[in-house]
Amino acid sequence: MDSTRFPSGDGQPDDGGAGGAGAEVPLVREQAYEIIEAVLAGTDPEGAEVRERLREHVAAHPGNPEAALHEHLIFTRSLARQANNRTDPKKQDAHRHPAAEQISVPGRGQAAIEAILHGGMLVTAFQPIHELGRGGVIGAEALTRFLWEDGDGAGSWFKNAAAVGLGADLEFSALQAAVAAAQDLPHHLVVALNLSPAVCLDPRLPGFLEHAALEPSRIMLELTEPLQSDELEPLLDVLTPLRSSGMGLAVDEAGTEAASMRHIRSLRPDVIKIGRGLVAGIDADPSRQYLVADLVEFGRQTGAALAAVGIETAAELAVLTRLAVAAGQGHFLGMPTIDVKEWATWAGPATALQNRRGRRMAGQPPQPNGR
Repeated sequence: MDSTRFPSGDGQPDDGGAGGAGAEVPLVREQAYEIIEAVLAGTDPEGAEVRERLREHVAAHPGNPEAALHEHLIFTRSLARQANNRTDPKKQDAHRHPAAEQISVPGRGQAAIEAILHGGMLVTAFQPIHELGRGGVIGAEALTRFLWEDGDGAGSWFKNAAAVGLGADLEFSALQAAVAAAQDLPHHLVVALNLSPAVCLDPRLPGFLEHAALEPSRIMLELTEPLQSDELEPLLDVLTPLRSSGMGLAVDEAGTEAASMRHIRSLRPDVIKIGRGLVAGIDADPSRQYLVADLVEFGRQTGAALAAVGIETAAELAVLTRLAVAAGQGHFLGMPTIDVKEWATWAGPATALQNRRGRRMAGQPPQPNGR
């Protein structure tokens, strides 16, 4: 990161403040530079006002992108409130009615989401995916983080966006950010991209993936929501050519319901992910161990590897490894991070799991025929 792109007031590179941190730009400053550049690189006419005001904030705070970005966030929030009041004049008098704040949440949510879409106010964190048998990082899951936080997690932003008809737009913005950020990952890693079934069926998806700056063999499409029965056949029509190009498929947090198992048999994913609900305390719960063992066997029958999510203790990791779960992620193995320097520590030689048939699966199990 070139710290002279936004020089300090005296014309000298900023050293990070009075603390004497030295010539290295602090990570938060690096990230602020990257976010500002990403916003200013936008070309949509609707975001012109946002970009122009950001330039003014940068000029007003030479050498201090954090302050410029902070003022930018305040400005975009102001825009959102103004838009919200224009769409619902009753909210202008919300201070007179204590309950009005709760009533106005959906409208304000839409304005906030639109501001995020126009201002590029999201970034990507990656969480490492480890191969449990041999060790080492073999993939990274892309997780969206919103710069404009209101105390809710990322899931609530996507849920609110879907409720106001902006769900697909927000998912595509998250995908764009993830693909761009993935350029800084070690090049041998599989990149897991979370998709809802609705976005999988969006006609924009094939073109987006075709032009993504990632080799198809590095892309893992991860379905994050249960399928409806009428979505299965259209989804297969979309996924078949994508997978033929080399992309992988993971089914997130698979349950044991009969409908879920039928869908997995039809989709034949490369990876079946099991969530924290099964992983938590598995070392002390034989019933969960039996269930995971059954899922591992089910995966063998359908050609899928098992990957565990939410591993938080050494005891959980030990049991999952003993049960032949192929891959895993969780706070015990590695927290989600936006730190590019930490991503670099995941570098290592590609394993046989990744090389086999050029397959891209984080945790693809060996096949009987050796492919």
